[in-house]
Amino acid sequence: MVSKCANPSCSAIFRYFREGTIFHVAAGSTRPEKDSLPGTSALERFWLCGECSTTMTVISHAPGVRVVPLQDLSEKQRRQRNRSIAIGAVPKSSS
Repeated sequence: MVSKCANPSCSAIFRYFREGTIFHVAAGSTRPEKDSLPGTSALERFWLCGECSTTMTVISHAPGVRVVPLQDLSEKQRRQRNRSIAIGAVPKSSS
């Protein structure tokens, strides 16, 4: 369950879907589990608060996930971020 911002430097608490961005990221082992397809990873959800999501993103990394600044992303990682947001992000309110 998502309870706080995934940025370790941030203490924002998750309260509403309208604030920030939720990421669906493949995390953990790629080892097959009993009920999963071989070579697949479980999708986990991570939330960045509104302030952190304007400058950072969550990416899959060998031992788990990482929160990284947007300017550090490669072109491939940018495409993956855009795809994950399109699939799982909750649109930000305009108010």
